[in-house]
Amino acid sequence: MQRPFLAMSLAATLAAAVVSTSARADDGPLALMEHGRLRRAVALAETRIKSKPDDVEALRVLATIRAQQRRFNEATKLAERAVAAAPADADAHYALAQVAGMHAQASSVLKQPGLAGRFRKEAEKALALNPNHEDAIEGLIEFHRQAPGIMGGDKKKGAAFVDRLVQVNPTAGWLVKTDIAFDEKDTTLAESFLRKAVAAKGEPRAKISLASWLIQPWRNPDEAERLAREAVEAEPWRVGGWSLLAARQAYQKRWPELEVTLTRAEAAIPGNLGPHYQAARVMVTEKTDPARAEALLRRYLTVEPEIGQPSYAGAHWRLAQALEQQGRKPEALAELRTALKLDSKLEGAKQDLKRLKG
Repeated sequence: MQRPFLAMSLAATLAAAVVSTSARADDGPLALMEHGRLRRAVALAETRIKSKPDDVEALRVLATIRAQQRRFNEATKLAERAVAAAPADADAHYALAQVAGMHAQASSVLKQPGLAGRFRKEAEKALALNPNHEDAIEGLIEFHRQAPGIMGGDKKKGAAFVDRLVQVNPTAGWLVKTDIAFDEKDTTLAESFLRKAVAAKGEPRAKISLASWLIQPWRNPDEAERLAREAVEAEPWRVGGWSLLAARQAYQKRWPELEVTLTRAEAAIPGNLGPHYQAARVMVTEKTDPARAEALLRRYLTVEPEIGQPSYAGAHWRLAQALEQQGRKPEALAELRTALKLDSKLEGAKQDLKRLKG
């Protein structure tokens, strides 16, 4: 689920986004977006809109992805077209709410009240049309938790919506409770909620969220690996499970197993090399095999990153670190300059460039 007013917790950072929807074709733009294949979803949505300008599914999918890319003006127009084409469609109203919510997060203090108000208005419309609309319930939970009273925020209403979400979808409800617990820095409670989310229905997204929390060496990485394996077997399109497995195997230097995992991941999620990046990141940060990390990062740079996956800039920065660890300072400096040319705000690359230049 998308959470416009919520910074995702550590436990959910690797989980694929899921959007509650009405029935849709398994090969349509919505299914592609749900499965993390956002570039293909964009291409298909654009094609469908050209042939049918009032294609509601294509309009709201493209609006959601454009908002993720911070192309908010375009996203707003697309979502407004979806609502105009289907004013009784709860999903269309929530797409517009979602765009407004993401825009609010990225806007100045002066613009936030208006955008937050629009988020609430459209989310409430979605909920009026579909009282069990999970995304609308979840979005309103975060609105009431985060928005000040002057903007309509009401923590009591937020708590009531949490209870409502647990009734509508226990998995989603416990994951929201997890995020709240993480926000309040109660990690013990958060883990207990993650376990309840897994126990509710055994959904792969919940298993990936729990595995993301447990993967650290001082928690329970063996359990994390088991959960990630279960998730990719059930829903192999979820990049989060593959990334966790790759990171775990890289950390333990299980190179043959890592090669198998990356090959399987490429087959399961074509065009998404996120697991390659995550394995290389572990190798670089742990300083275990910089040459192998270099090869994986160069492979990552041969394919346009999937929307939401690490950028080219980030890959060039990690590649610079792998080269430095091999004693190849001039090449490392060149990669750092490339990274900063692509993203001048990449702080890690800035610090490494300053250090290497002396």
